[in-house]
Amino acid sequence: MTKIGLDGHDRGVKVLARGLRDAGMEVIYTGLWQTPAVAAKAAVEEDVDVLGASFHSAAHLTLVPVLIQELQKLGRSDIPVAIGGIIPRDDVQVMKDAGVALVFETECSMEQVVADLRSLAEKTHARRKAAVHNGELDRWMADLKKGDRSALGRVLTWIEDGADDDDVRRRLGPSDGKPIVIGMTGAPGVGKSTLIGRLILTLRKRDQRVAVVAVDPVSPITGGALLGDRARMSQAAGDEGVFLRSAGSRGALGGVAPTTGAMVEALRHAPVDVLLIETVGAGQNDFVVREWASPLVLLLMPGAGDELQLEKAGITEVADVFVINKADLPGADKLQAQIHDTLGPARPVVLTVASRGEGIEHLADVVLSHQEK
Repeated sequence: MTKIGLDGHDRGVKVLARGLRDAGMEVIYTGLWQTPAVAAKAAVEEDVDVLGASFHSAAHLTLVPVLIQELQKLGRSDIPVAIGGIIPRDDVQVMKDAGVALVFETECSMEQVVADLRSLAEKTHARRKAAVHNGELDRWMADLKKGDRSALGRVLTWIEDGADDDDVRRRLGPSDGKPIVIGMTGAPGVGKSTLIGRLILTLRKRDQRVAVVAVDPVSPITGGALLGDRARMSQAAGDEGVFLRSAGSRGALGGVAPTTGAMVEALRHAPVDVLLIETVGAGQNDFVVREWASPLVLLLMPGAGDELQLEKAGITEVADVFVINKADLPGADKLQAQIHDTLGPARPVVLTVASRGEGIEHLADVVLSHQEK
């Protein structure tokens, strides 16, 4: 789901996103003030079943045709577009003639929205299944190695749809690429997504091609999810040197998704220099990401615990780098001293204020140094 244009109101789209989540859907929210090009890029990287766009600023007549064109440029005119917001009745047919699959008028109920989107998504699933059956998968595998983001998005969806890990490795073959794989973990609210967004910008200034797999929790009740990490990385989302992919945890433990390992394997074959894996807000025993990532970066924040927490076994034992984010809060220096006193001085401790971009250059220096090891 995306908000295209200059409209800065997100309450309505968030209510809709929560309703779809509660209906068992995985909803990727890209944020406010998106351009058609960035929205289309997101849809292709995420390989969405439906691209939903909300308009409240009467710009749909101008921007929707551009959105359709952007999908065509990326070779994904098959992705259906659904729009809503304030769409005058006289414009409904105009939008359908422009290529829009669904137009939701203001009086449309949530039940109808869910039913229509589910029906549209089922058609996408059928086309996707037919494409794999007809041998398109091997072409996607070859094209992702050339940097085709559409092919990469499709392969990652094939993996998420239940591909066998051995089959993934067999089809991909040996990898020539050796990206540095960085695990970013930490408790909920510590600022992982915001920090990653800033780190991406810094890495791009250093000519590093960056990919991100951002894992968010899935509801244990409905199976739905609101995958919102992309919205916090919006400054980098339109960069052609950046590939962002959201993933639902789907019941997996350890802060990752059941398919994270296979997705990492696929991304190793793409032209990527740095691969960032963002875990679900994780606890002391959630360090599965260590299987694929080195360095493993643990984000902490002042006031979230005492030195006894650092003594406990688990994530603090295996973290390669510690980041104290929100370091403008009281207690940052004390926490840094506690880390050194408790765990020794060998592992780097970086102080950051991600919301202001402070300390990010230092963090980039530290994580990129692992390329040389």
